[in-house]
Amino acid sequence: MAAGYQIAIETSASRGSVALGRETEMLFEEEFELGRRPSEVLMEPLQKALEQVDGESVGLILIGTGPGSYNGARVGIAAGQGIAIVHQCPVVGLPSPEALAIVRAGSPCLVLGDARRGTFFTLKICGGKLSGEPELMEHSKFKQEAEAASESGWLLVSLEDPARLELPGLAISQEVPSAGLLLEAWDHRSEDEKKELRGIAPEPAYLRPPHITQPK
Repeated sequence: MAAGYQIAIETSASRGSVALGRETEMLFEEEFELGRRPSEVLMEPLQKALEQVDGESVGLILIGTGPGSYNGARVGIAAGQGIAIVHQCPVVGLPSPEALAIVRAGSPCLVLGDARRGTFFTLKICGGKLSGEPELMEHSKFKQEAEAASESGWLLVSLEDPARLELPGLAISQEVPSAGLLLEAWDHRSEDEKKELRGIAPEPAYLRPPHITQPK
């Protein structure tokens, strides 16, 4: 890990978390239910993490950018940017699925999700890192992709109740990403990757382009 404290914020799923690390040591982690007002429930655990910094410098803020709750990821990014202004440190976004326990174990995984509006998405993760962008598709193709991945030995995982995916007969784990594993995911990035990511402003992951209402 980089010099100084590192704070990780994960707010893209139904359960959020905040973690504080330094070098290879995890100093603090707290999970919480996000509900409909993630900005309110995030502040208390974030304040606890900052209290442990106790006037020293924070060297890096890590944010889980989804895919998942767009509003939750946006709240996490805004909170991280506020801390970064005070501590004059970079804010880095990482795909939230990289902070799943099943992913950190190292097996190739296919993340499955309901993208709403009659569409579903798949996301490939190899070697603990995102491999390509999320792919949107109708359910028939979604089912084929999931079955093919399972037959090839890939693990299937979803951030929500697998029953929503309508894929009976497939073994699908349900997990949520954690801030502590976000720190671990960062630690396993190469120095070149870290340098590149520090130069990219974090944004919530879009499954589809945002809808913009045109003025009449």
